[in-house]
Amino acid sequence: MIEEMNVARLMRDEVESAEVPSTILNVEQAMTTGRRQRWYARGTGAALAVAALAVGAATVPGLVAPDRPSTPSTLELVGALAPLQPYTGPVSSPDSSRISAALETVDPTVQYVRFGWLPSGLDSVQYQAGLQLDGLGVSLIGHAARDDSWRGVSVSLYPKGVTPPAPQVIGIDQRAPTVSTAPAPDVRGEAATFTQYDVEGTDRLCLRWQYAPGGWAEVSVAPWAAKQDAREIALQVAQKLTFSTTERVQLPAQVKGVPQNLRPILTNVSGPLTSDGWRWYAGVTYSAEPSTAAPGVQRAKTLDVSFSPYFTMTDKIRAELNGKEPPPPNTTIDGHQARFGAGGDPDWLESLTVYDVQGLTVRIDAHRGTLTEQGTKGIFGQLGLADAAPNWRPSL
Repeated sequence: MIEEMNVARLMRDEVESAEVPSTILNVEQAMTTGRRQRWYARGTGAALAVAALAVGAATVPGLVAPDRPSTPSTLELVGALAPLQPYTGPVSSPDSSRISAALETVDPTVQYVRFGWLPSGLDSVQYQAGLQLDGLGVSLIGHAARDDSWRGVSVSLYPKGVTPPAPQVIGIDQRAPTVSTAPAPDVRGEAATFTQYDVEGTDRLCLRWQYAPGGWAEVSVAPWAAKQDAREIALQVAQKLTFSTTERVQLPAQVKGVPQNLRPILTNVSGPLTSDGWRWYAGVTYSAEPSTAAPGVQRAKTLDVSFSPYFTMTDKIRAELNGKEPPPPNTTIDGHQARFGAGGDPDWLESLTVYDVQGLTVRIDAHRGTLTEQGTKGIFGQLGLADAAPNWRPSL
């Protein structure tokens, strides 16, 4: 679903934003607008623990409809990537959970999938459900720490009838070329296939099967350590996934006070996998447009409510933020230090960040077309923060 290489490149190629001072990569807004954004102060500098999102894709003759041409004229196949060989390794028994019917739509409030197993070497995990950059979908990603290109494991669930595309190549409107395909052992009782892609000279392995008739699932692996067998990792991850259509995404506080004409279109939650990790993020994006509207229309004017951990600035944290410290407060809201800003364009952004609310930093970003007279300050006053836990952590 999410183009992980795009977001990784966003990190390297930050651009200044005059509307809102920023220190944290606003991943979901950068993806939904399809353009680069500066590091927004989502949560006063408590950055997303994950800054690169993951999804790959594959094409399997006879199993999935063909995607775009496998070798665009603007790309060259590196040739150093070895073709896939028949897999003869171990295959674990599958988890018993199922999604009985292919998703007709995606409810952003539902936790559709969880990892039941992950290999070592990953440092953070991220979940998204709803209207992503390339359409409705569900993504669950385990990230390995890398500076520029994405490495890790991603899971994608596609709605009924949607054929996953190949990974996109940064800088050109083309998809990565296919290196090779090979049959895979059955996944959760369904026929499956491996497809290997050349993504800017690096391997990307995609394992595909149908989680329900007409609904495709994919596990994508970009190796992050020497001698990793991406096929074995993908199979183990796929077999141990747990599925649900009733479990709700957990947030640190109840989101109340959102205007009644708005509906959630995307949930984004991320957190650490390491024992010393402390950064996490949880946010919901709302739109006033109906689900039948074009995706770009739904994303044109949105309201975002997000939470992240509040922290006291220390020399260690300052060094970690590397000059991207949160902007100083310029007002107070209900006794809390806060930062409020509004764009000069009446249709643009109003942004409110409130610090140290039950140990949380709360941020509300809104296009004015999504607000009532209460504005972002009024929405903050109605959030269900009384029971928020200072030591809250994502449950992914």
